[in-house]
Amino acid sequence: MEFLPVDKAETTTTARATMRLWRPARGLLVTRVTGYLDDPCAAVIEAMARRVRAEDGRIMGFHDWEELTDYESRARVRLTEMVRHHGKGNEGAHFLVQSKLVALGIQAASVVMPGVRVHPSRAGFEAALRECIQQRSHTA
Repeated sequence: MEFLPVDKAETTTTARATMRLWRPARGLLVTRVTGYLDDPCAAVIEAMARRVRAEDGRIMGFHDWEELTDYESRARVRLTEMVRHHGKGNEGAHFLVQSKLVALGIQAASVVMPGVRVHPSRAGFEAALRECIQQRSHTA
């Protein structure tokens, strides 16, 4: 995702993960997590998502979790509850994943998350993200 500069990201590092977050357009949150998504990382995602939702009235997520190997169950619970809390302000989420375990977790969480889409390729994920940024830039 060279079109989202690393120096413009909010970066969080824990013992098991590195995470970057961007807000490239109104109502849009982009994450990239490498390693193991633990609860401290999920807490950072939750805080940023709540801020985006509060400031913009809506939120759409794009999550580059291609290099995510696994996640802590507390992190999954936290993020699923966060989506429930957003209610109709949640416009959906796009995920890029390789891990079958992570994909299964997303599929299970999609029961409460409307508009979940898992992309099988980086090209498709990035094309959808670029289109979303462009659309939101024109409506801002």
